[in-house]
Amino acid sequence: MTDPRPILVTGSSGNVGAPLVSLLRAAGLPVIATATRPQPEARHLDFEDPATFAPALAGVGRVFLMRPPHISDTRRYLRPFVRAMEVAGVEHVALLSLMGVNPAMPHWRVEQDLRASSLAWTFLRPAFFSQNLGAAYRADIRDRDRLRLASGRGRTSFIDARDIAAVAAQVLAGPVAHRAQAYTLTGPEALDYHRVAAMLSEALGRAITYEPVGLLAYRRDLVAAGLPSAFVNVQLLINVVARLGLAARVDDTLPRLLGRPPRTLQQYIEDHRDLWRRSGSKP
Repeated sequence: MTDPRPILVTGSSGNVGAPLVSLLRAAGLPVIATATRPQPEARHLDFEDPATFAPALAGVGRVFLMRPPHISDTRRYLRPFVRAMEVAGVEHVALLSLMGVNPAMPHWRVEQDLRASSLAWTFLRPAFFSQNLGAAYRADIRDRDRLRLASGRGRTSFIDARDIAAVAAQVLAGPVAHRAQAYTLTGPEALDYHRVAAMLSEALGRAITYEPVGLLAYRRDLVAAGLPSAFVNVQLLINVVARLGLAARVDDTLPRLLGRPPRTLQQYIEDHRDLWRRSGSKP
């Protein structure tokens, strides 16, 4: 029997968390969203404040756990939360990890802490999000008609975060079938950024160019933009992985679990083309 207690969703306003909350509620499941600041419609949960752990976890049966991007010291901030989940009697944790996770990545350390715990777990290891084109790379595309990256000719199997949310909803709705599973989740094809730029050009009706640069030049760009060092390091790692051809894997796990093909990058671009339109341009 599935645990009737509510499901706690961390990162509930994010690319995966927001559609996950909607999917779970549409399925009639009790859901608790979280927020780093107290809000009437969400429980207060701040991974940098352990005093918020027990109140956030009170009465919770399952947890969708997402590491906040700015937190790299998982031993200090997330390991205590894993212990708090054990104390609270959480039944199952679905962790948002990363395709190709390895000991150099904070996601790997959270995976190891969950493996060492008494909690049942499922690891979701997605490829690079399509949504990053509308977030981290949005301004460059919209304002400068370019993708300036250090990925070389490497290909990436972009995945739509809405599809990750659909898998997470399935796991949390019926966790027994997914215990101790690590799912690699990708889109249906691997594309290099020349192709991505061509797709954006077609959708937006203007030329978008991919400008490949070296890793040092790319790092200088990010530092000059005043971005936090944790963000800079993550972006460099993403580009190195793509550059080495390690982001091109296409896996059949997602269509097998959902019974349908994953969304394509083309679908994401068409669904969100307004993100890259300039002010005053025609729709």
